[in-house]
Amino acid sequence: MVSRQAVLRVGDQVQLDGRQHTVVGLSGTMVRLADEAGRASLVLLSHLLSAEDFELIGQREGAPVVAPFALLDTVPPQEAEKAAAWERHLLELDSGGRTGAGQRPEYDPALHTLEERIAAKAAELRSLGWAVSTRTVERMRARYRDQGVWGLVDHRKTRLSSPTGRADERVVAAVAEVLAGQVDESTGTRGRVRRRVETLLAERHGAGVVPSKSAF
Repeated sequence: MVSRQAVLRVGDQVQLDGRQHTVVGLSGTMVRLADEAGRASLVLLSHLLSAEDFELIGQREGAPVVAPFALLDTVPPQEAEKAAAWERHLLELDSGGRTGAGQRPEYDPALHTLEERIAAKAAELRSLGWAVSTRTVERMRARYRDQGVWGLVDHRKTRLSSPTGRADERVVAAVAEVLAGQVDESTGTRGRVRRRVETLLAERHGAGVVPSKSAF
């Protein structure tokens, strides 16, 4: 088993809740996961690392990550189509070929440098009405290399589920910490957990973060 202190990266394989998942995104203290069926979820990092059955199965070695196709179901159809279009253009940029057509000389790696091919692709996309620059193409190419087609998606428009809903992640982290710290204690009440969480939040973040009793 790999140490829980290992740094998670996009593309890593982890075990959680009896299932294997792929890390498909990292944002602050939140981790985006996709299981083998392509079901996506959003988990607090501290929650993930403290889970009893958590295990880091393997870490990628720099190879492109191909995210499960079902993940595209979490974005609007228009965004999924745009990500797929980006993928076709980027594959052509790197190989010089286009699906269903012959090789295009302006993208032939034997004839042009990578910088020249990127400039040509940016110009082509602008001619199609895309608001892109060479820097945009470089950024999208890097994201595709790191995350596969999932990296081409505008994640502001994803609809990933979260087991904690819209709860403040600082509150979720405090609840997880308090629960983990009383595993060896006798069964307690919800009120005791709430009081300990409130105390912990007040010490670390001030009274403004403590939720009301109904919100808790």
